[in-house]
Amino acid sequence: MLQLGISMAFGLTVGIIMSLVLWLNTKLNLVELFMVMIFVFLSSIVWNFTSGKFTDITLLALMVVWTLARLLIDKWRVFEKILTFTMSTILVLNYYIYLTFIGLRVENGMSITSLIYMIVYLAIIAAVFFIVWLQKVSFFSNTWVKDFFYHEDPKVKSNRTIIFTFLIVLTLVIIMGIYISLGVISETEKAVFYIGFEFFFSFAYIFISFAMLKMLVEYSILSDVSEQEKQHQKELKSFIKMIRAQRHDFNLHLHAVNGLLEAGKFEECKEYVNKMVTETEYVNEVLPIYDTSISAMLYAYRSDAESKGIHMDFDITTNLKGLAPEAYEINRIIGNLLQNAIDELSSEKDREYGIKVKIYESSGGSVIDISNKFFGDESEISHFFDYNYSLKKQHEGLGLSTVQRIAESYKGMAYVEMDEDIIHFIVRLPKKTYK
Repeated sequence: MLQLGISMAFGLTVGIIMSLVLWLNTKLNLVELFMVMIFVFLSSIVWNFTSGKFTDITLLALMVVWTLARLLIDKWRVFEKILTFTMSTILVLNYYIYLTFIGLRVENGMSITSLIYMIVYLAIIAAVFFIVWLQKVSFFSNTWVKDFFYHEDPKVKSNRTIIFTFLIVLTLVIIMGIYISLGVISETEKAVFYIGFEFFFSFAYIFISFAMLKMLVEYSILSDVSEQEKQHQKELKSFIKMIRAQRHDFNLHLHAVNGLLEAGKFEECKEYVNKMVTETEYVNEVLPIYDTSISAMLYAYRSDAESKGIHMDFDITTNLKGLAPEAYEINRIIGNLLQNAIDELSSEKDREYGIKVKIYESSGGSVIDISNKFFGDESEISHFFDYNYSLKKQHEGLGLSTVQRIAESYKGMAYVEMDEDIIHFIVRLPKKTYK
């Protein structure tokens, strides 16, 4: 009966540690909770059948299986799963240091006293989880993986991956070293002091190392947002400057039209007005977009395309408001697709079709359809969204993979369709869900 109680206390503690780490790093859902319950059951069985011997090795194996199962269920957020595995393993090792510590304070191995000590730890970790859950505290935001790791600059992405990996590996190695050192400490009163010291030191080190990791991630994300805001402000200022210039020129145009009418030059006046209407339509076509930074970016890309002799036509029937991705992420999607289209046509003489941008409402969201004439090999199309894949020299091959990653992270999709020699890059983005 005592053995059963101890095994249950052990399994529940491991389960709460897993749940706590999941809550801090990501969203808890029914699938995750069901998996945790399975591992609580397995941990209790392992302890019960081994009487606590070799449980640490078995539990580490179970942690690996748990992580692999999570990866099989959901292939995305790999770094979150690696961090969750590391944090869970480190906290479980800390718990083992605690068990060794209380084991030395009990003369005849596991007893009622041991069970009481284990229940105390269980109560503390359960209270921590309850407070974290009640206050809705999270270690990272739900989008921290894509915001931190999937940077468009490959050097920045590489540096962040290296630093992140170094921090979690260093923490794991240090805690593992402390745990291994338990085997060489003799069971004396002096050893009780040292193991107690190692338990509290390891706990403090866990807190400090993951606080540093949190600061690294949050500072990097804030830095990215700051850079994006600067770019948005630049595009916005350019757009507003253009609007003001158009308003300023409007009075001059009125005087010119009036002069042509008074002179009876009606054909010249008609041509002049047509040019005015065409110029005004360029701006009016992008005005339906709710976010001015998106309108500014569209206008900037059109100006860039026109300067290269490439006509860009807009057909916008929705304002893109209320979508799951933020405005800057929508800009990244459209910007990457437009840049690819401009690059494709810049080296080609056949520009009659130009670039067509169609943005319209669809069931449950909006669709962005950007098309141009395709001059490549259709057999290559299936690889377009592959990471680091590009048909052009001096291209990193990150644009389309970035588009797909952003779309799929919000349960949307990005794909290619061919209509004879016209290629359509289509992105479907869902509406934001409010809880």
